[in-house]
Amino acid sequence: MALCSDADYADGMQVLKYNGFRLSAGGFLVFCAAVLAARPAAANGEKLYGVHWWDYNNGWQVGAGATGGWSVETVVTHSAPWWQAAFFRPLYDSVTTSHGAAIITRIDYDWGETIPAPSNPDRAGWAASVVGVVNALASDHARVWIVGNEPNLLGEGRGWADNRITPAGYAAAYHELRTAIKAVRPNDEVLVAPPSPGGIVAGVRWMAGNDWLGQTIDAIGGIEGAGIDGFAIHAYGNPAAGASAAVQSFHNDYASQLAVIDSRGYVDRPVYITEWNRATSTTGNLAANEQVTADFIRGSLADVHAWNQTPGKHNIVSLSWFVQNQDYGGWTPYSLEHWQSIGNPVGHGGDLWTAFLAGANYPAGLKGTRPLSGPWGGDFDEDGDVDGADLMILQRSYGVANPRGSRGDANGDGVTNAIDLGIWASRYGWTASGHAAGLAVSEPVCLVLAAGWWVVLRTRPWGLRFARGSSSRGCEMATPK
Repeated sequence: MALCSDADYADGMQVLKYNGFRLSAGGFLVFCAAVLAARPAAANGEKLYGVHWWDYNNGWQVGAGATGGWSVETVVTHSAPWWQAAFFRPLYDSVTTSHGAAIITRIDYDWGETIPAPSNPDRAGWAASVVGVVNALASDHARVWIVGNEPNLLGEGRGWADNRITPAGYAAAYHELRTAIKAVRPNDEVLVAPPSPGGIVAGVRWMAGNDWLGQTIDAIGGIEGAGIDGFAIHAYGNPAAGASAAVQSFHNDYASQLAVIDSRGYVDRPVYITEWNRATSTTGNLAANEQVTADFIRGSLADVHAWNQTPGKHNIVSLSWFVQNQDYGGWTPYSLEHWQSIGNPVGHGGDLWTAFLAGANYPAGLKGTRPLSGPWGGDFDEDGDVDGADLMILQRSYGVANPRGSRGDANGDGVTNAIDLGIWASRYGWTASGHAAGLAVSEPVCLVLAAGWWVVLRTRPWGLRFARGSSSRGCEMATPK
């Protein structure tokens, strides 16, 4: 179909036809409403910060946690009833509906035997047990599952030869469980277990964390039909070091693991830090001790956020502190809840809980690697800002699957649609320097779109068709080649 003539543009009663819809001046409000509906809404897990083990007691009392962020919970299929799925159902309901958080569930076989050994008589039926957990707890906001925990520790390998869960042995179990979970929840994420980071420690860590991770990825890749949805990793701050040095050791932990993942080609997979902490001494000057860890919390949150915002970096989706709940036993030096009652008071800059809440200022990371170029986030022409020119590019690719060069695909899902339009609207005025250009970002989006519509009317991009008041001479949206 030919482009509209100059006469079409000269007519004073122009009607914009957008993706097949006629938009008169009066109908523009409908257009605004549609775009507002398409804009990304506040969602569970939209924040970076999270906790490992939300404050939860007696099977029904739900306390504080990372509101709007994440919680990592542990279900142990062959342990006491209070570690099994039914016990946690009230927690999952409250965390996801009342606190706006998303849940990552780690599934273990038993304490000390995170994956049942091949000789374990329960091994054959363990996949069914895991699917039972998934069916009991899954929801739109509880759809991420970890298979096991730190398999490179001798303390997790009871029943395995020499107490060692080998990469090949783990790979077989992961593939089996992922297949079973995907059969009932095909869109859920099944994560590879986090190794214990660091080198070999005699009697504790039988294989270095990064070696175990790399060999396990390779072993899964060697299984016909196997796949990997994502990864859980652990990273810690040196408890013997000051805050800055502890942040650096934490950074080194996660960056080195991401390098292993990327070296195997999994740059597009989500990665979650499901344990992050620094022990705080419970003897001596408690206020001073707590101050150091509070500074570490703020520093590590800022460090991961800066990493996530850097183009080319494999993002960390969430960062969960181990632990929040003080009642699960043995983790007092790490518990955010415990330190609220000792050391510095809540609200003080040296209080762990107060420092942790600063994490609410940081958005969750992307799933995968932040692109080096600008299309992600609406800067489709990669000129360092989000403006009307980017809207023109989006329009040209609207409705096209896999637009060339991701031009118009703001969220990287392989198609340009109303979601991308909403992202463009929410980012209008952004510049590479981080400041709004022209119209303030806080302005109502319809004012932004009105400006964009005016640009459309004035610049006459190909693909938009205008009609005079008479519908007998309507112009359609061209189909991009």
